[in-house]
Amino acid sequence: MDQHPKPLDWLLLFFLALIWGSSFILMKKGLEAFRPDQVAALRIAITAIVLLPFAWMRRREAPLAKVKTIWLQGMFGNFIPAFLFTAAQAHIDSSTAGILNSLSPVWVFVLGIFFFQSKYNWLKLTGIAFAFGGVLLLMIYQPGQGTTSNANFVWLIVVATFCYGLSANLIKKHLHDVRPITITAISFAIMLIPAIVYLFSTGLMQTVREHQQAYASLGFIAILATMGSAVASVTFNKIIHRTSALFASSVTYLIPIVAVGWGFLASEQIGVIDLFGMLMIFAGVYLVSR
Repeated sequence: MDQHPKPLDWLLLFFLALIWGSSFILMKKGLEAFRPDQVAALRIAITAIVLLPFAWMRRREAPLAKVKTIWLQGMFGNFIPAFLFTAAQAHIDSSTAGILNSLSPVWVFVLGIFFFQSKYNWLKLTGIAFAFGGVLLLMIYQPGQGTTSNANFVWLIVVATFCYGLSANLIKKHLHDVRPITITAISFAIMLIPAIVYLFSTGLMQTVREHQQAYASLGFIAILATMGSAVASVTFNKIIHRTSALFASSVTYLIPIVAVGWGFLASEQIGVIDLFGMLMIFAGVYLVSR
């Protein structure tokens, strides 16, 4: 039975929002020395190493028949979005990326309608329209530019949130009987070897030796992987266990606020249009969740 949130639950929720909301500026810091694909692969590899003990301890909790689905969930829930987000953030502000990330629950619902028999009504459809209206606004207007020059990179994050939506529906439909920490740990463990092999094919060591900011950027990526992926996953699961999935999902509204705050501190240009686009997406997410 769901429990009414206690002060500790609210503290955990704000802690989670701080972690996930800080992920975008950490990616930006990682990009100061490394290429987007290197940042993504490093994040995956480090996270996998951190979660290896969990994967080993819980390896018997995932039936062999479900390993393929866990792999698919990992690809759409972690691997592909990691590359899409870093590729986008090489060209757009971290605050914009954080705002667009809040589109994820909308994709969960949209994909649920078409492929997983989710119920819908006009209120939810109105929410979808509001959310995508906010995305279009952010695509058309970029801070300090007022052009569509970065629209293609905004689309990369839209596709990443689409992947998050597909991943969530896969868990709900096919992995509902496997504990979330087990899914996360095993999916990252499967991706560890490919990520390491890819990394060493990108000239990673040369960058580490030659770039003056390499170790600083590597430190930011390590924080991103340890906190933004590993610790955040455990915290999110803990909140669900203590309260409900609905309460845990309310972190969606807090993440962009943290991301915009970091963007402001990093002297990113955040205008009225950005805030209005964020409010439109918030309104859409709220209506979809009704």
